[in-house]
Amino acid sequence: MRYVLLHAGAHLRDMVRVPMYWVPGLLFPMLFFLLFGLSSAHQLARQGLGSEYVVTPFLLFTTLNVTLISLSAGVAADRENPWEQRLRLLPIAVLTRFLGRLLYVLVFNVVSWLPLLVVAGLATDLKLPVAIWPLWLGVVVVGAIPFGLLGMALGYRLPAPAAAMVCNIVFLILAFCGGLLVPAEMLPGAVQAVTPYLPTHEYLHLVLSTIGRADQITSPPWMIGLLAAWTVLFALVARDGYRRDEGVRYG
Repeated sequence: MRYVLLHAGAHLRDMVRVPMYWVPGLLFPMLFFLLFGLSSAHQLARQGLGSEYVVTPFLLFTTLNVTLISLSAGVAADRENPWEQRLRLLPIAVLTRFLGRLLYVLVFNVVSWLPLLVVAGLATDLKLPVAIWPLWLGVVVVGAIPFGLLGMALGYRLPAPAAAMVCNIVFLILAFCGGLLVPAEMLPGAVQAVTPYLPTHEYLHLVLSTIGRADQITSPPWMIGLLAAWTVLFALVARDGYRRDEGVRYG
């Protein structure tokens, strides 16, 4: 665990040195919510519902965006960095490096939520009790793990110029078909048939079910089992990509 924290701390220090990355990362969730979510939150308030119904998809949307793109682009760029060759000579397990990267991105996600949550708390009717917030945000963090592994899997298989572009396409497909951009019942019939099997859809339902805000009752074993299966699949693909890259570069 010590080496995981050291890896995560090194990535965080490296990020802090690049304000062009973390400043927009802090402002983007808040601005996105002001532009597209504030009016929906006010409509829900007129119906007697809390804005957590709107804030939660925005939290997931921004979390997946940061997680997928940061890890895919970061891994792809690091593969072309000479320092990566020295890191691979260290007697550290692959899992340690994976967890370090993942922890760094998840911590940054939590920090990036702060402006959004402050605006939502001040400008909307957020009915979710503060005592439940740690559970609410904790499930968002844990549910992002499979998508972090997917980002690393893409980063180890794609060159740096293509990683961010391909990851953006994958992210938008998962967000749209999973019901993060529009409710699942408003999607085309062919897409609705696939939606229940996508990790983004079950991720959203898991978070809403945890705080008692899910409109549709989904079996908890199904949600957790499906997310666990996607996690294992993405982890295996990421590990295979790491070993493939290691074989190509170092024989």
